[in-house]
Amino acid sequence: MAFFPCDDGPHYNPRRNYLVYVGVGSGTEFTRWRLRFCEAHLSLIQEHLAQFKVNPEDGTVSGGDPMRSDCLSCSQPVDQTGRNVFLTCYPPKNEREDYWARIHVDHSLPDPLNDSFRTTQAS
Repeated sequence: MAFFPCDDGPHYNPRRNYLVYVGVGSGTEFTRWRLRFCEAHLSLIQEHLAQFKVNPEDGTVSGGDPMRSDCLSCSQPVDQTGRNVFLTCYPPKNEREDYWARIHVDHSLPDPLNDSFRTTQAS
């Protein structure tokens, strides 16, 4: 069995990794990638994203609020020129969790989610 490092570090993780799928873009132009995290780092990511969690039953974000238009990176309002950020997490012993946020065109995603985004944009 192969052991893959956690993408937040990376550090050696002899246990199970948990996947996070990320998509960033607008209109029909999206960049997507997959990240692997150890259980500890996935928990930190979920805490950071809690306000952007989508309720699967009614499509609202965290607590019944309408979709937030604040930037995931700087927490300031994002206008129509911003990009959408979609994340799907597969946490331990739970159903999948979806997150939706917006981000300014000139901002990068917060660590540790931004590394793959910068690599994709540089190519």
